[in-house]
Amino acid sequence: MKSYIVHDVTGAIVKTGHCPAKLVKAQARDGEFVIEGIADDRTQKIIGGKVVEKTPAEILADNLPPPVIADEDRPANITKKELTALMKRVQDLENS
Repeated sequence: MKSYIVHDVTGAIVKTGHCPAKLVKAQARDGEFVIEGIADDRTQKIIGGKVVEKTPAEILADNLPPPVIADEDRPANITKKELTALMKRVQDLENS
């Protein structure tokens, strides 16, 4: 049996497990890659085919609780300026 790690192009670990050596490559789907090894998807990622530690910011971002949405069925009216500012904040968060 071999331990494997399946990850996507960003290095995010999709799944880990154990299987017979001849089936390791079959664990990856389209757009995924597989390497042999052991990793913790909560604290590690794959860069250049190697397991590396996530930064504290990455760990925090991955483990944030989902936002509470009050009145989710109620439409919101915002100005174009507010929308632009919101989209910039979202982009900044995604790039941090």
